[in-house]
Amino acid sequence: MMLAQDIWQRMVKCGGAALIIDYGHDGTGNTDTLRAFHRHKQVHLLSRPGRVDVTADVNFGALKQAIQSAAHLYSSKPSPSPQNENEVEQEQPTEQRPKRIDIEAFGPVTQGHFLARMGAMERVTHLIQKDDTTDQQAEDLFNALERLVLPEQMGERYKVMAICKKRSDDIFSAPPGF
Repeated sequence: MMLAQDIWQRMVKCGGAALIIDYGHDGTGNTDTLRAFHRHKQVHLLSRPGRVDVTADVNFGALKQAIQSAAHLYSSKPSPSPQNENEVEQEQPTEQRPKRIDIEAFGPVTQGHFLARMGAMERVTHLIQKDDTTDQQAEDLFNALERLVLPEQMGERYKVMAICKKRSDDIFSAPPGF
């Protein structure tokens, strides 16, 4: 999976981490992953050619496996050896040689789980309880939170995955929200 290789290479070059949030599945089950929508309603894929929004779910299970494979492939790749015994192995300049970096994928977890672990409920409660929050603002905040975390809304359909490198003490630790 080229995306996994791109993520790994970007982390080697720039450091950091990746947080992927999208609707998808963990690779188990048998669900429609290619769908079409027209005016916010699901329609047959070929019902209105050129006039429907076509979308596909992310297979987070396959993405996680590809990330782990890319990390293993690049991290454990031996230096090229000479083609024959008369050749002298030339070492690549340091800036051209891939750095060893161990990365791990965490998740996927549901968006509802992730937002709850990140304190979304507490944050909305705090905002609602502020003296200058109007009743309409409080209702809007509550409705928005419900839309994001409830299983029948976006809370189960959307998944979250984090990709992080190993800490300097050689330990993988789950990032916040996982």
